[in-house]
Amino acid sequence: MLKMERTCNSLRCKVRHKGELIGRMEGVCLTQWFLKNRYSYKGSFSNFLTENPDDCRPGMVVDIIFSDKNLIIKEARIEWINAFGTNGTFQAAGIEYYES
Repeated sequence: MLKMERTCNSLRCKVRHKGELIGRMEGVCLTQWFLKNRYSYKGSFSNFLTENPDDCRPGMVVDIIFSDKNLIIKEARIEWINAFGTNGTFQAAGIEYYES
């Protein structure tokens, strides 16, 4: 059974890697799917801006913070990125709510 549950968008998100902020993502879109009795989280972004070019690569695991919605996308693995600072896709382990 495949069922799209929820979509969440944000213009700007903070990106955290190993507990420290490394940059921001712009134009983030996250879709929550229910597939084979478990949830799957997939998303895309239009820009991934960091000061260190090594922090912007496929395979990197980051947390994406939706400050305007009080959500943290946990353990988002960058699957594909077009080039440094441009669009790409990710797959996440889960979503957590936090109080600011």
